[in-house]
Amino acid sequence: MLTALLSPSEGVGQERERMQEIPFGPGLVLDEDGEQRLPTPEDALRAFWDPSILPHPGSWAARTEPAIAVLGQEYERHPTVELDALANALADSILASEVPEDMTEEYRRQADIFSTLAAAARGYEPLERVPHPASFDALVRIYETIVAKELADGGTDPVEELRRRGRPGGHWLRLKDALRSIFDADRTGRGADYVLAVVAGTEPPHVEDVWPIRPGSLWCEAADIVRKNSGLGDHPRKGELPPLALDDEMFYQLCGYH
Repeated sequence: MLTALLSPSEGVGQERERMQEIPFGPGLVLDEDGEQRLPTPEDALRAFWDPSILPHPGSWAARTEPAIAVLGQEYERHPTVELDALANALADSILASEVPEDMTEEYRRQADIFSTLAAAARGYEPLERVPHPASFDALVRIYETIVAKELADGGTDPVEELRRRGRPGGHWLRLKDALRSIFDADRTGRGADYVLAVVAGTEPPHVEDVWPIRPGSLWCEAADIVRKNSGLGDHPRKGELPPLALDDEMFYQLCGYH
């Protein structure tokens, strides 16, 4: 099944350009003899469900490393169609899965996929990881699909609809993780612009509607990202978001602790 998800278009399956000999570093996988080798896109997807191919399966974020290495072309180049297919397969795995409860194994797996796509979209110069724009697009697709699903029966705010319909907390966590991952994927450009657009395009709660209960809203989730990331970096657009037009006390009155 994994191979079917990642099969490149006809005529694109040329040999990959090997960039260097097999190094010692993150993202390597085990072959059938237990020897370390470079990961393929198929390995990168499989690692999220099969720890047996990982040299150190118990280490922090071990299952994310093959996908980050492949999508970032850290060790060898891959056709763009294969990289895009991997990012989309990871996104599809979240959208096709049951919404997990907090801190379950499935929740941790989905959280790892969110962080993988965000890391792949960013790239990382010290490790010669190339930014993969389609990973950002995959995160946006996850988020917008979740929002559309929650608003399918009406409403204007997916967070409010989740609460009104009594959906479990896992739905809210997945929505929040998706939006935060979009920001983390590109804090200097598209991610920041996307979150700012959500703030501008949604309405904050009215104090009289929420006090003393602060149920939250999509505006609260996006505004909290802005609130916690205003003034980062040493350049006007480098990791910096404009401050909200309200102080922390007023934010708490509207949205509660985040």
